[in-house]
Amino acid sequence: MSSNDIADRLNHFGRNIERWRTEAARLTLLAAQAREQKPDEAQLVHLEETATAVYADITEFQRTVDEIATTSPAAAAQLAPVSDAIHLVLLEITELGIKLYSSHTELPEVT
Repeated sequence: MSSNDIADRLNHFGRNIERWRTEAARLTLLAAQAREQKPDEAQLVHLEETATAVYADITEFQRTVDEIATTSPAAAAQLAPVSDAIHLVLLEITELGIKLYSSHTELPEVT
């Protein structure tokens, strides 16, 4: 893998993290409004598609790190904060999903 390929892949992950953070902010607003207006099925499907995309990027990111580690373990280790950021945004989206599903089904939210 060339340096340009690595840079392109890492830029891809950076853009996606920002996109998912924006989506998490939108879901936060939706979850806050869910008491007055339940989320519809299309919104829940979009939430699931977003979570699936994050999972796919986590897998692809790990492949990228593993590939980098074959030539530079130190460089691969420096990518840990990026992995953490992807996992944190997935956690946030998952928590928001729980709130939205709770509102949609009218089940009490577990705290």
